[in-house]
Amino acid sequence: MQAMVSIGSFNFPEPSTYSATTSTIVDSGRNVQGYVIGAVIRDDVARVDCSWNFISASDWAAILAKFSPARGGSFYNDVTFYCQDTNTWETREMYVGDRSAQVFLRNKDGSIKGYQGASLALIEV
Repeated sequence: MQAMVSIGSFNFPEPSTYSATTSTIVDSGRNVQGYVIGAVIRDDVARVDCSWNFISASDWAAILAKFSPARGGSFYNDVTFYCQDTNTWETREMYVGDRSAQVFLRNKDGSIKGYQGASLALIEV
């Protein structure tokens, strides 16, 4: 079965929630009569929000490392995801936006074993 989200051969663990957003970027303003005057700059820009009820610390770190140049990743990545517009998997260049997680489990040595409510946003370039 194909992963909902992957970067190259790296498959994200199956998210607990997966939310897709498609945006149209518009350059607009209002004229003196109050009507919108604008032009579409770009259609069908993708954003994917994923969250995990629980994710191991190692899986979470592996995902975040893909977007960290300091840990061998890249700010921009070719992300394969399930696209709501085409009803199929697509690969688009994306970056990671906000990411958060709450410590859930600790090992006896104090290290983190896993997180709850981990979430991130992947946004098309």
